[in-house]
Amino acid sequence: MRKVTTSVQLFTESNRELKNPNRGLYSLYPFAITDAEEAYVAKVAEYCAWSPDTTLALVEINLQSYQAGEISEAGLSNIDALLNAWGQSGKRLIIRFLYDWDGESGLHEPESMDIILRHMAQLGPLLQRHKDMIFTLQGLFVGSWGEMHTTKYSSADELRQLALTLARISGPDMYLAVRTPAQWRTITRRGADRQLSARLGLFNDGMLGNETDMGTYDMAEQGGEQRSRTDELSFQADLCAKVPNGGEVVNDNIYNNFETAVKDLSLMHVTYLNQDYDQKVFDKWASATVSGEGCFDGLDGFSYIQRRLGYRLLISKAVVSRKMFQQDVDVTVSFRNAGFAPLYASPELTLLLQQVGGGVQSFPVEHHLEKLTGGRNVNQVETAQAEIPVAELEKGSYLLFLRLEDPASGQPIFLANQQDPEDNGYLLGTIDVQ
Repeated sequence: MRKVTTSVQLFTESNRELKNPNRGLYSLYPFAITDAEEAYVAKVAEYCAWSPDTTLALVEINLQSYQAGEISEAGLSNIDALLNAWGQSGKRLIIRFLYDWDGESGLHEPESMDIILRHMAQLGPLLQRHKDMIFTLQGLFVGSWGEMHTTKYSSADELRQLALTLARISGPDMYLAVRTPAQWRTITRRGADRQLSARLGLFNDGMLGNETDMGTYDMAEQGGEQRSRTDELSFQADLCAKVPNGGEVVNDNIYNNFETAVKDLSLMHVTYLNQDYDQKVFDKWASATVSGEGCFDGLDGFSYIQRRLGYRLLISKAVVSRKMFQQDVDVTVSFRNAGFAPLYASPELTLLLQQVGGGVQSFPVEHHLEKLTGGRNVNQVETAQAEIPVAELEKGSYLLFLRLEDPASGQPIFLANQQDPEDNGYLLGTIDVQ
C-alpha cells in the first residue's frame, strides 16, 4: 500500500469586496426601442465605462413605439442586437420591459392586454436565446416606470395572466420579479401555484423609504391586504431565501439608519441595489462604523452593506485526509455564507489536482451550497465532499485546488477568505504519494 501524507491550508475570513456574478450594486441603463438602427455595441461600451466594477446591470427596454400593435421585425432585431452587445460586457442582466418612463402609464400602455401578451410572445425566443446572461426579469411590462402601479391592468386575473405568459415564454428556469409581496400572493394564489412560486421573486424601488417602503406594504388595490411592516419583512425572510430580491433605497429617514437597514436588508435577503439611489442614504451609511463584527470591525457602514449584498461564501474549514484501510483521499470543505442572500443558482465546484511539475486532473464535488441562505443564518454550515483515488496517481507531490463557477455564465465565484485564488482556484492543501 502506498504511503500518502496530506497537509491542509488554513483559511481566515476577510472583509474584501468580491466581484462576483449575480449580486452587488448595479446601474440602470435605459433603451427606447424603435425601427431605427442603433450602434448598440458602442453605446453599451460607453455605459459600462461608467461603472466598470459592477457585475450587474439593470437594462430597461421601452416598447412604447409599439403600443398600438406588434413589435416590428426591425424592432425585434434591435432588441437582439442590444442583448448581443450586453453579452460582450461580461455583466449579468436584470431586464425590465416597460412602456412608460414618465409616470403616465395610462398614456403609454397598449389599449388592449392582447397587445402586451403578443409582445411577450414575440420576445420569448430572444429571452431564451440570451438566457445565460439574464439574472432576472423585473415586472410584467405594465405600470408607471414598469413598476406595476397606476396601471389599468391591475386585477388579480390580469396580473396572473401576464405573469403566467411571461413565465411560459421565458423558459422554465428564468427568475421573474413583481413589485410587492401582495402582488406575489395574488399572482401565485398565496403560493398554491408551486411552479410559478419557485421562480417569482420581488423588486422594491421604495426600499427602506418609510414604514411601508413607500407603499410597498399597504397598497389596498394590490390584493386588498393591509399587512404590517413586520409581517411583510417576515414574509420576505421566508420567500427570498428561495428567490431573488433587490431594488432601490430611497428617502433618508429612520428606516434606513445604518443598524436598522442592516437588520431589514438581512431579513429581506437583498441581493442587489441601485448604486445611484439614494446618495443621501449611502452617505449616512458611510458615516457609520461597524463595531464588534470580526473582520468587519472598523469598516464604514456603506462598504459593509455593499460587501454583504447577495451571497458571500467563505471556507470555514477544510479537511484533506486518507481513509482508513483505503487508498482514497477524502476532501471535505465546510462553507458559510456571510452575505444577505443565497446564491440561488447552485455553483459548479471542481477539485483540481496539480502534480508539481506535471499536469492537472479534475474531480467533481458533491455539495448543496444553495442551501446557505445567508441573512440571519450566517453561521449555517454546508459541506462539499469529494474523493481522490490515490491508487490511480503517479508517485509525487500534488497541489489540491478548489474552483467555483457560476453555472450560467461560467464566471468564477470568489470567496471571502484572505487567501487569493490562483490559476487553478483556491489552494486547499497538498498530497504526497510515495
